[in-house]
Amino acid sequence: MRLLLFITAILMCSCSHLPERNFEFNYKVSLPANSAQDIKIWIPVPTSNEVQSIGNLSIDTDLDYEIKKEEKHGNTYLYASINGGLAKSTEINMHFTVNRKQIGNVDFEGVNLSNYLGSNRLVPVGGRFDSIIAANAFTSKDMKAVYNFVLNEMHYGKPKASTKTDEYYTRLPDVIKDGVTKDSVVSLYEKSKKYGGEYTFGNGNSDYACDISVGNCTDFHSYFMSLSRSLDVPARFHIGFSIPQATEGNIGGYHCWADFQQNNSTWTPVDISAADIEADNSEFYFGNLNENRVEFTQGRDLKLENYKNGLVNFFIYPLLEEDGKTSNNYSKEFSFKEI
Repeated sequence: MRLLLFITAILMCSCSHLPERNFEFNYKVSLPANSAQDIKIWIPVPTSNEVQSIGNLSIDTDLDYEIKKEEKHGNTYLYASINGGLAKSTEINMHFTVNRKQIGNVDFEGVNLSNYLGSNRLVPVGGRFDSIIAANAFTSKDMKAVYNFVLNEMHYGKPKASTKTDEYYTRLPDVIKDGVTKDSVVSLYEKSKKYGGEYTFGNGNSDYACDISVGNCTDFHSYFMSLSRSLDVPARFHIGFSIPQATEGNIGGYHCWADFQQNNSTWTPVDISAADIEADNSEFYFGNLNENRVEFTQGRDLKLENYKNGLVNFFIYPLLEEDGKTSNNYSKEFSFKEI
């Protein structure tokens, strides 16, 4: 029996020439001692699906927790409620293995298309996006034209200071478009941090992306989704992490991408921000995703059990509430190791 399984595995490998990666991933959250009387935390937990295999999942923590499922998009997450505060610091260490292959078009089963045709809070449909579609004669039969439009309109950047030490500020052209400079991009970021608000990069705000043309992966793909859905083409948001081309190391932050539905259950992936950064691969990233990633959640405006601060824009980092108010009173660390 073992010999048969071994031969089958060899035959399967010989028929597949797509690049793949196998790695361990560690997601660590540290909570300091805390006098708040009601502490709640939510952490996304990745699952296996048609494009990745998650195995050997373990969660090491002194906290009592539950694993919950977000019903609309099927995301899984850890939930812990701590009454009476934390007398001492504690950690949550989530560890798992990942097998991820390069993919093209994928058939996903059981997807409710109505979840991916309408507006989200920061991903509106129709209106100005209908005007863009009309001005460029976009059709649902040529989504490559929409992809190219977003790629040509947007600049990847998240500058936080008007200084030469900020790599994103230095990389951007002085004038982005009429009425928009790289200094005005920084100014919008500074205002959002001082006064609150989501009209800056990194929030997946389609209107901001359309107006300013500078952003990170969330903004690129929200813009694409608004146009796609305005064409009555279902489009989804996916978020996780890019895995560096190394054998091990730390990971600085998240990465996201999108896909759109065609031919009934077939979904075509796009990674437009990666295409902007890796210009030589811009053709590849329409219809393909490389193997250097892991997905944690998908969808926008997520409803999490007992979360008091409304729908979650997107979910990749821990969410923490202290006595009912959102808090960033934690530290996070992400790392990987090739296996």
